[in-house]
Amino acid sequence: MLDWTIEHERFERVAYHRTLDAAKRAFKGWHERKRDDAVSEMVAKMWDQWSRLLERGKDPEGMVKTLIKWAILWVRYDRKVAGRARGIDVYDYRAGMTRQDLDGQGRPHPTERGDRQNARIDWRGVKLDNDPALWAEAKDELGL
Repeated sequence: MLDWTIEHERFERVAYHRTLDAAKRAFKGWHERKRDDAVSEMVAKMWDQWSRLLERGKDPEGMVKTLIKWAILWVRYDRKVAGRARGIDVYDYRAGMTRQDLDGQGRPHPTERGDRQNARIDWRGVKLDNDPALWAEAKDELGL
């Protein structure tokens, strides 16, 4: 069984100040509103990595430099240790959504040519109208 008080003190002695210094260097160009949160998130990720290694029976002291690198990348990729509600971004390919654009004349056309649903949709047959009920009806007819 691990004594977390001793391990936390060891973390502070070995990695905490190095993590703070690396975070200040890595995020010095960020806006000051985001900088403090980024530093805090990085310290939290370092402790998370440190504690998980200890639980697996490994000694994280020799890997501090690598752990700092991964903590920086974790924050830069906008990850959160505590998680958050999933914000779906229709522009992000990982969301699994396809966004339909309107061309210069206002006609809909598929955004991604490789989307497998595009082969089933006859885009010339879709009529442009400002009535949302007609759009919903056309969407139901297409099975979307």
